[in-house]
Amino acid sequence: MALASASCTTSQQTLSKNPSAVSASALCRTLASTKDAKFQQDLYAELTRRSMTVSQCADMIRKQNQAIAAGIAIVAVGAAVAVCANNNCRGGGYARPNYYQGADWDEFYNQYRQLVWACRDIATGQFVDYSNCYGKAQTDWRWPAKYAY
Repeated sequence: MALASASCTTSQQTLSKNPSAVSASALCRTLASTKDAKFQQDLYAELTRRSMTVSQCADMIRKQNQAIAAGIAIVAVGAAVAVCANNNCRGGGYARPNYYQGADWDEFYNQYRQLVWACRDIATGQFVDYSNCYGKAQTDWRWPAKYAY
């Protein structure tokens, strides 16, 4: 999914050359990912010219990420069913106890007003290493509130 979203960004040169040719999605994703303050100002100016807000960008990115995650989930389930059908899968094996909740992705604004992703422990809400969210779709259904600093 990171590869899919990375291909939906723009460069400073492309924005300077023909700002109207850059899609709203590319503007929003680039604004959320760049750390270059001058580039952020240029992106924000173009969004303002198009009467778009940072909040609208966040909503657009969230909806796109959810659509991408839903597509990945459908493909993963289909692949699992196909593997089991070909390998005579049966139930059984180890299952985690019901009290284990694991970790999930959370998207929020950092201190620079950029949308960022972090992995949180579900039970405590504490940040944990990204490896705890490895293989999970990067969605923000569990903690949807976004707070700007």
